[in-house]
Amino acid sequence: MKHTILIYPQLEFAKTQIPTPPYSILFITDYLIKRNIDVKIFDLRFDSLNQVKDTISINEPEYIGVSVMTGPQIFQALKFCKSIKKDFPKIKIVWGGIHSTILPGQTLRNNLIDFVIRGEGERSYHELVSGKKKTQIKGLSLKNGNRIIHNPDNTILKNSEVNELSVPWHLINPIRYLKNGNFNLITSRGCPFNCAFCYNALFNNVWRGWSSEKCFKEFDKILDFGAEKFTFYDDNFFANLNRIKELFNYFKEHDIKWKADLRVDQVNYKLAKEAREHGCSQMYFGPESGSQRVLNILNKNISIKDIINSAKITQDLDIIADYSWMIGIPGETKNDIRKTIAIIKKIKEISPNCEFSIKILFPYPKTAVYDHAIKMGFTPPSNLLSWAKIRRECAPDYIKHKNYLEMISITSAIVGRKVFESNNVPIFKLIRHPAYFRWKKEVFSAGFENIFFKIFRKVIDKAISRKDTIGYDPFLREIISK
Repeated sequence: MKHTILIYPQLEFAKTQIPTPPYSILFITDYLIKRNIDVKIFDLRFDSLNQVKDTISINEPEYIGVSVMTGPQIFQALKFCKSIKKDFPKIKIVWGGIHSTILPGQTLRNNLIDFVIRGEGERSYHELVSGKKKTQIKGLSLKNGNRIIHNPDNTILKNSEVNELSVPWHLINPIRYLKNGNFNLITSRGCPFNCAFCYNALFNNVWRGWSSEKCFKEFDKILDFGAEKFTFYDDNFFANLNRIKELFNYFKEHDIKWKADLRVDQVNYKLAKEAREHGCSQMYFGPESGSQRVLNILNKNISIKDIINSAKITQDLDIIADYSWMIGIPGETKNDIRKTIAIIKKIKEISPNCEFSIKILFPYPKTAVYDHAIKMGFTPPSNLLSWAKIRRECAPDYIKHKNYLEMISITSAIVGRKVFESNNVPIFKLIRHPAYFRWKKEVFSAGFENIFFKIFRKVIDKAISRKDTIGYDPFLREIISK
């Protein structure tokens, strides 16, 4: 029997959120074990490096797969790979995930990485571990001396194949992903829309998901773990309305509170009312901009009217709306940014309990906004370590008024999130009033909040780790004391 190990690296400030199970490696694991491959999986947010090394010593796998996202997780992944290569120089390390898929050549130029699997990893990784000739494995990028070879792309899994995948909970402790009764889930993959900044438009633009019957079986397992509330991290949870309405009945029957993403042009009063009556307490929206001109640049295919309508509907039905906004878009002007701030304030008047945050766009290679950014003077990171420094609250160097944008993002994080109203963290009291003043007066010159923001996640991390707290509850939107 062939053996392999799959790794999900540590994340920066992982304790600040309810940890989402590492579905990227869990689904690949299920695919492999059903084909007689022995798999050990390690989530380094919980498991130790020594545990991995002990398993390598026992099983002697030829390959280790590592799933990596753009940003600080790259640092952690490289640190892990360096340690493994030092003690086990013959082992082959395979990177997968969005970042490696978009930049396979640059990823492979790092000496710690032997192979990259582009796109969905189930088929390609199985063929690699099974011993298929490497030049014949679709979706595989590899080294040949000083050359890097990119085999043809693999096809995405069919809907029937996605429906066959399960989560192998027996190989990982599911209880550690349960917090205050909350559990994060993914039931589908892909998004049929074509937003100009999104990786889905590149290779994952076909929605495929579990059937309702499959969902019921997986939900039953999670309820057995003690879950009471579900947060869905599907790229487009509402893509299949027939499936959604079948899930509604399950949620109501089992008294489950839940929340999920929804496009502002998808929501209507009838659908939202049904969702509310069947346990939906929050909806996430990603309108991105309050400027119709910028929405057109982003190819969002939504209108300002759609955005306002989503706030009215959710407020009327007592659903908490959570809005994600974006600034620093190539071609965006200060006037466009002011329009975004204005519509956020208008939405807040309509729906006082809504939440929001404003992030700064960092262009992904091969997307439409990336090409626009290059024309404006954007110099993309030239290696993995440079990509590891990317933060969503930090503006790329090519953007004018960089400090102005960063201050808007920081202020929105404080003003737009209910967690900062918590009196369980004394420092939040100090930061709230200056931020509210800035937001009201739209004064976004550099201030002490810049320094605070660099440490606030660590502060939250310590706060929710204290013995007198249970942690942050995203449904109640506050830090809970015992």
